[in-house]
Amino acid sequence: MRRVWAGLGLRARLAISIAVIVLAAFAVVFAFVRGEMADESGVIGHEEKREQSSQPQGAADPGEGSVVSPISDAQEEVQRTFLIVGALTLVAALLAGYLLAARTAAPLRRMALRAAEVDAGDLTPRLAPEPGAATEVRTVVESFNHMLDRLDLAFSRQRRFVSDASHELRTPLTAVRGQLEVLAREENPSAADVRRVEATAMTELRRVERLVDDLLALARFDEGTEPALREVEVGPFLRGLVEAPGGDGAVVGDLAFGSIRCDPDLIAQVIRNLLSNARRHAGPGGRVAVSAIARGDRLRVRVDDDGPGVPAAERDRVFDRFHRSHAARDRATGGSGLGLGIALSLVELHGGRIWIEDSPLGGARAAFELPGFHPSPRPR
Repeated sequence: MRRVWAGLGLRARLAISIAVIVLAAFAVVFAFVRGEMADESGVIGHEEKREQSSQPQGAADPGEGSVVSPISDAQEEVQRTFLIVGALTLVAALLAGYLLAARTAAPLRRMALRAAEVDAGDLTPRLAPEPGAATEVRTVVESFNHMLDRLDLAFSRQRRFVSDASHELRTPLTAVRGQLEVLAREENPSAADVRRVEATAMTELRRVERLVDDLLALARFDEGTEPALREVEVGPFLRGLVEAPGGDGAVVGDLAFGSIRCDPDLIAQVIRNLLSNARRHAGPGGRVAVSAIARGDRLRVRVDDDGPGVPAAERDRVFDRFHRSHAARDRATGGSGLGLGIALSLVELHGGRIWIEDSPLGGARAAFELPGFHPSPRPR
């Protein structure tokens, strides 16, 4: 029985369900009416017997015993009527249930067709909500279209990401290949030529290595890596990052006193990426400063530089993967274009936000906020 029911469509299920409900309702009403009529028949029969017993002997009509009681005729007539009306209502319920299910399932069938088109690779079709459709149906249609919009955006970003990654990897590999081909054409290359090719090849390979590491990091973050949260003292943590080798010559400004609950390894990567980005924009003789202030239970870390800044129209796009501003378009100084994208992923992983604004130094300020800050008394 379950197998038969599982093989039925929505229209057949709804029609059968409505018919069963109608049939059950008729059965209840029929049983109730029949019971009431049986009670009334008993009462009438009792009254007739009492009247007959009260009449004098011989006064009864001799043909009266052969007459069928009117209550029996009424019961039979009601039963026939109920059966006829019940049969007609059952047929009407089946038809109405089928038509209602067909109308209700129409948007679902259209969604199934659109899903088949999406499965074939076409993400452009959308469902048009009918003006007279129910609120629930319109909600489902809007949710379905919103899901397709998100899928279309996700696939577009994936295609662009793969294309950009392929282009970024091809560029250094092409440079290495060109240098090796030039060196191979010489019968007796000098030591200076070999060292020059070696230096170029090692520079490009290091760039490939950094790019591969960034791509692996992004893939790991996209998989939903959970941060290992613990309490970190803000001052020593930031000073250690800035003053360590590779701090890009930045200076430390005012720092909030307290601790922040975060994953120190991931937040350290955010700050290193912001410092590297600031140093590339500021140039060799430019200034880079790091500071941190408290905003209630949130910590705001700021990295300032005195470079050319970021135009307002590009401040949201700088966090796109492989995006480079025009001022840093050269790959020799512009990096892979993944640093700020990784920083965005790591900050959002902690429930924070990151943005770009104007810096008091005249360039750009990259700032991010993290929740979970616990202030401590300022030391004397």
